[in-house]
Amino acid sequence: MLAFHAGERLPGGFLGVDLFFVLSGYLITRLLLAEHERSGRIDLGAFWARRARRLLPALLALMPAIALFARFEARPADLAALRWDGLATLGYVANWRAALSSRSYWELFSAPSPLQHTWSLAIEEQFYVLWPILVLLALRIKGRRALVALIAATACASAVAMAALYDPERTARVYYGTDTRATGILFGALFATVRQRSAGGQRRAGHLHDALGVLGLAIIGAAWLRLDGRHPLLYRGGFWVTELAAVGLIASVTESPTGVVARVLSAPPLRLLGLVSYGAYLWHWPVAVVLTPERAGVSGAALELARFAATMTISFASYHLVEKPIREGHTRVSRSPLAAALGLAGGAGLLFAGTVPRPEPLTMAGIMDQRSLALAVRGEAPARVRIAFHGDSTANSLGWTMRGIRDPGVTVLLEGDDGFNLLRRDPPAWPTRPADVRVLLLGGAFLYGFHVGSQWTKACQTPWDSLFEAQLDKWLASAGDHAASLWVATVPYPLGPYDSPPYREQVDCINRTLRSVAAARRIRVLELGEMICPRGECRREHGGVKLRPDGVHYDLEGARELAREVLARLEGGAPKG
Repeated sequence: MLAFHAGERLPGGFLGVDLFFVLSGYLITRLLLAEHERSGRIDLGAFWARRARRLLPALLALMPAIALFARFEARPADLAALRWDGLATLGYVANWRAALSSRSYWELFSAPSPLQHTWSLAIEEQFYVLWPILVLLALRIKGRRALVALIAATACASAVAMAALYDPERTARVYYGTDTRATGILFGALFATVRQRSAGGQRRAGHLHDALGVLGLAIIGAAWLRLDGRHPLLYRGGFWVTELAAVGLIASVTESPTGVVARVLSAPPLRLLGLVSYGAYLWHWPVAVVLTPERAGVSGAALELARFAATMTISFASYHLVEKPIREGHTRVSRSPLAAALGLAGGAGLLFAGTVPRPEPLTMAGIMDQRSLALAVRGEAPARVRIAFHGDSTANSLGWTMRGIRDPGVTVLLEGDDGFNLLRRDPPAWPTRPADVRVLLLGGAFLYGFHVGSQWTKACQTPWDSLFEAQLDKWLASAGDHAASLWVATVPYPLGPYDSPPYREQVDCINRTLRSVAAARRIRVLELGEMICPRGECRREHGGVKLRPDGVHYDLEGARELAREVLARLEGGAPKG
């Protein structure tokens, strides 16, 4: 996960979460079964108390840092979202907030949340709350056989839910949903149940277990190196294959603890990292959000090394000063439910205090913008040009940046449709609102694809390119009188999680089609791609603010200078009168 978040240097590193899901399902189920075998019961209160002592202290220790970040570093526009992120984290429902919340336009362009990685902790905690109850009920009804049946049925239901709810354009629901991501935990639980039943049996030779472990490592390693989170193969069985590989890996090291695979994974550096892995996961992403190239004064490998060092330093301090003393009962608050309740309340209070709304800082540019706006309100600055933006959410975001200039002579109409996919439906009718200039921008087109049979097809493949060209030509042909004022904008290379050679190649194919169809229709081309990424080197920020925070959409502050450049080009070609 650390490597994945380090600029996605390991494209499939996010699957480390699934490895942990499997391991957690195995360990927790093994503990519950062992307790039931010893005493004939499962003490639910004691189990939940142990989980709280293990998990809450480190999480609560993170909250003051989040509150300080919110108070002194977060942008005023991001405070409301950050507050809700924090409350969802403390309530262990962050995954459902990510999966189901209808994000507003402003949230699309907010800075990365330092808590966006806590969705996996939410799934884990939900498992800790529900699973012991289900295990106890199954064991009381018909013993281990009923538990195996319960696990198998629930895992199948989770797999079916993922397949049924999967939408290649909107993967958040299946990626973050507890119901759709439960298979990994359940696979681990199933192995714990089956292994517990056969633990007294004859074990196979160690070299067979090593072979199983090597196979598991090979599958997991290949997935980490080659799969990204948007690959449709993941949602059509890829998750389940990697999770089963994790089961094989766990089986190898538990059945043959002296085998080669077990010895390799017991190397001191790995064990040391494992000791503080919870704290490292908690802190690594907030550290990455705070420790930017501007603050660190370095970039590239040096920056990632600095982030890793900071993460490990904080994680070891958290483990020795907070987590271990409370878990081992060395403090008075270790066994106090009241202390846990007060800690949660204190964490929420800090979040509220840190995210109190505050005004945007007033800059000289802002003062001039306000003066211009006042002139427009008084009617002292007549409108000079009306610009309409058409297309998807990137068109709307560029339109917002144009409005952000606050030029009283410019009227901006937002005619885009967030989530619009030219491939999946007919182009919308051209609006009747008058405009001097119209800009068509489909900046998210490289994200879309469709199936041809069982093959997922994207830009640069003939079926995709042909359909995109036909749909675009159909839309431009219907422009009618609007064609004289119309510009087609090229797509800049995406950044962030999309900054990779395959995506750049797809953008090149899309731009070739845009230029070709526009030329055939004698429609002007706004070379937005070249303006942002001249000779392939993309402008990333302006005045210390990212131009495209999520790699695709435009930030009102970071893209303000770009908006002025776009305005100058459009005005130069706008019809007069």
